[in-house]
Amino acid sequence: MTGNSLRIALAASGFLLAAGQIVPAAAETQGVSPSEIVLGTHQDLSGPLTSWGVPVRNGLQMAFDDINASGGVNGRQIRLVVEDTGYDPRRAVLATQKLINRDKVFAIIAALGSPTVIASMPLALRRGVPVLFPFTAADQTYDPYHPLKFASNIPYVHAMRIGTRHFIETEGVTKIGLLYQDDEFGLNVKRGAEQEAEAHGLTIVESTTYKRGATDFSSQIARLRAADVEMVVLGTVVRETIGAMQAARSLGWDPIMLCSQACYTPEVHDLGGDTVNGLYAISQTPIPYPDDPNPKLRAWTAEYEKRFNLVANVQAVGAYTLARLFAEALERAGPEPTAESFTQALVDMEPWVDPDFGGVPIDFSEGDHLGTKSGFLAQIKEGRWVTLSEPMSVEAD
Repeated sequence: MTGNSLRIALAASGFLLAAGQIVPAAAETQGVSPSEIVLGTHQDLSGPLTSWGVPVRNGLQMAFDDINASGGVNGRQIRLVVEDTGYDPRRAVLATQKLINRDKVFAIIAALGSPTVIASMPLALRRGVPVLFPFTAADQTYDPYHPLKFASNIPYVHAMRIGTRHFIETEGVTKIGLLYQDDEFGLNVKRGAEQEAEAHGLTIVESTTYKRGATDFSSQIARLRAADVEMVVLGTVVRETIGAMQAARSLGWDPIMLCSQACYTPEVHDLGGDTVNGLYAISQTPIPYPDDPNPKLRAWTAEYEKRFNLVANVQAVGAYTLARLFAEALERAGPEPTAESFTQALVDMEPWVDPDFGGVPIDFSEGDHLGTKSGFLAQIKEGRWVTLSEPMSVEAD
């Protein structure tokens, strides 16, 4: 065999010649080619959470289109593969299998939903695929620690501790009730309220659940009213939040109603109308209304509506900023990125705030991949969300 023939044979079998020695060839990184980086995401595009899934997909795609139009990252274009889960954990697992095995994605980014992410995340981690910035605030997205998973949302446990503490300490609330979805999302909301109540020597006086996609909340609201609760902590998403408040209003009952960031969306007041005025939430990114005082956000909101023929919401702008965070970390990972070099770049970055839109800083560190523990209190007033406080934080157990 000639020298060239030997070199070709060794390269084909995974070895190269260097300085007269045979050494292993560098392994290719999944999802990375000379021309592109392939990312995957799964969203609810056909189920009860489409008001989240569609804008998250749009925000990601808009950001990557803008990045690609500017030359990409280190000479590579970013290609996003999107799968629909219908907010079904089983479909999320199948979608993740497809993204990893068939599409060979470099990472899963901004996947939506607590039950869907919790069900599918272990598969990606076992295969060495980073799970980045899921659109859920479940504590399983950062705890227990794993070098390949990074959470960018304030966890539901932290958020509900912040909100519950606020009303206990400022309004003197002592009788707290819970209405929550009977899955991991709802349990995280429940845990936050329970922890903060216990920290103040209180107990939850009434607790009731509902199934995903439920539309009738009359029996649950009647139970909470009968318990004479002063505040209802809601582990609900968009339609369920509206349904719960409609049920309360139909009884002439007007307790403090506090929800997580899962209901902090314009769809709640657009669909709920006057019924949802007074609703409180904890969140970390202001709603991008068209008359926002930030001119860059106003311009972005107009461009989003032009591209997608939809009104921009907080999910869209949140996804857009997370895509830009990914791109910055990817650039810092160097011209030949690997999962290890990319995740190290995320850890090494200074606290990151979107340069155009602002928001709560995101900061990862060695051994702690929860990017933020802060959130602000907001309320629906006269048909729009109004921020009531500066970012607040509390350590959850």
